[in-house]
Amino acid sequence: MIHIQDLSLPAPSACVVEISSAAGTQRYNTLGRMVVDGRRERRTLDLRWNRMEGDVLERLFTLLDSGTFFDITYPDPVAGEKTITCFCADRGARVWQYTGQARWADVHVKLEER
Repeated sequence: MIHIQDLSLPAPSACVVEISSAAGTQRYNTLGRMVVDGRRERRTLDLRWNRMEGDVLERLFTLLDSGTFFDITYPDPVAGEKTITCFCADRGARVWQYTGQARWADVHVKLEER
């Protein structure tokens, strides 16, 4: 289950977790071996839903629009379930049906770890 702050989200149709390693200082010692100080991993989450109801999407995008960092709990391939602090880098959706209230398709959210 995915939680952003106190909002429980429906199961996504796709959840891609990218883990990138960011190295701090790299240098060679007197023996000619590379020494790396301050290695850090940073995660990027790409969440997608095939369909989403308008009220859920409104709450999600309002939360992401706050302009601040927030906590998300998600399934992680290394740590099992993990909570990270992140911000919203990108989001979007398209209307697939409109009968008084919009129903949304192809919802995507890209989150980057702080």
